[in-house]
Amino acid sequence: MKLKKQLNLLAVFITAIPLACLLFVCINLYLRSPRHMLLSGYEEIQKLDSTNMTKADYDLFIRNVKLLPKNVEIALIDNITGLVITSTIKDIPTNSYVSQFELWLIMEGNSNKYFYQFTSLNTYTLNSMMITRIPRKKSAAVKNQLYMPILYTVLTFIVIICIIIITFLSRTINRSIKIIEETTQSLADGNLGKSIQKDTKKSNEITSILESLEKMRISLAEAQNQKTKFIMGISHDLRTPVAVIKGYIEAISDGVISDKKEVHNAMELISTKTQQLETMIDTLISFTKMNSTEIRQAMKTQSITDFINEITKEEQTIGNVFNRNIITKINFERNIMIPFDRQLITRVFENLFNNALRYTEDNDTITLEAYINNDLNKVIYKISDTGIGIEEEDLKNIFEMFYRGTNSRLEEGMGIGLSVVKNIIETHRWKIDVASKKDEGTCFTITIPY
Repeated sequence: MKLKKQLNLLAVFITAIPLACLLFVCINLYLRSPRHMLLSGYEEIQKLDSTNMTKADYDLFIRNVKLLPKNVEIALIDNITGLVITSTIKDIPTNSYVSQFELWLIMEGNSNKYFYQFTSLNTYTLNSMMITRIPRKKSAAVKNQLYMPILYTVLTFIVIICIIIITFLSRTINRSIKIIEETTQSLADGNLGKSIQKDTKKSNEITSILESLEKMRISLAEAQNQKTKFIMGISHDLRTPVAVIKGYIEAISDGVISDKKEVHNAMELISTKTQQLETMIDTLISFTKMNSTEIRQAMKTQSITDFINEITKEEQTIGNVFNRNIITKINFERNIMIPFDRQLITRVFENLFNNALRYTEDNDTITLEAYINNDLNKVIYKISDTGIGIEEEDLKNIFEMFYRGTNSRLEEGMGIGLSVVKNIIETHRWKIDVASKKDEGTCFTITIPY
């Protein structure tokens, strides 16, 4: 059950207890009220046969009768003469005369069957008394006494159920909060090796949070592992040029290299290794910046088709200098404007082209192809070569940082180039794919949505 639903149910049942008590009080008051005992509704009465009753007396009597339910029997008696002006009580017939003693005998004899009530109706012209009686077996008061145990039972049942549900929901919510607290504390303590367990039978916001925390734990563990590899890779790749520079400096300082020409060659080598170190450091700094969201904020909307045309011409010129056969297949029927960082995308294209140059030989072919896929609303760019290709086992890892394929282990570099390329592509929300066969060549495909 969703946590939000649990909280809503908790609020409902907390509210239900006082509402149930309030409802019980209202019903109890209603059943015990005089108005419920004496409901209005008697609408008809026979025409009075008394010369002493005026219209005002009649209206007064009618008002009192209307306060009575239909099952109430009535009798109107003149107090002075004892004349029964009108009556629906069979023991006291209309137009008869009764004394107070006779009335007492009638009521005494029927007290086990009826409730009696006396009301004085006195006016200037009439001194009378209205007698009403209600059968005991149909008395609302008696019925109300039967309803009260039922009401008490229902109210008690509702309160008990509400308390049970409130307790259950409270424990469930508290348990869920405790799980989150323990899990986040474990992550804060750096325990990234232990997976976060969740109840697969229940699905709510808590399980969703735990799933997100598990994903975060995996990402942090991978980041920690990548950080370790990053440091180890840097240490390994920077140690080589540093060792060479240090060795030649010590050799010159100790006089091992004293010949002027040898010293000159050593200084040139030191300069080369220094430039190599500088390049490595710049690459590392650039790679670190790839993880920043500032890249997306710096993007400017510009023509991607014009950019590809320009970069292709430059690559064609460079390829001819290196004795490669450059084939261009650029087909743009219209201009496409999208946001991108020109400097970073230039680096992507140059990196892919430099790899094509590195792993091909003289007179090998490099094909640069670009077109618009109108059905998918995408610009497609492909750079393929007829070089040495990539081993099948290396294909799935070539975009990993510091990974160097079988064919590139003799080349200088840190194994960061293609990782930087993929980072830039994904930051722009583009896509890059690679296909290759050993000794046949490699093709990189960049898909650019617009």
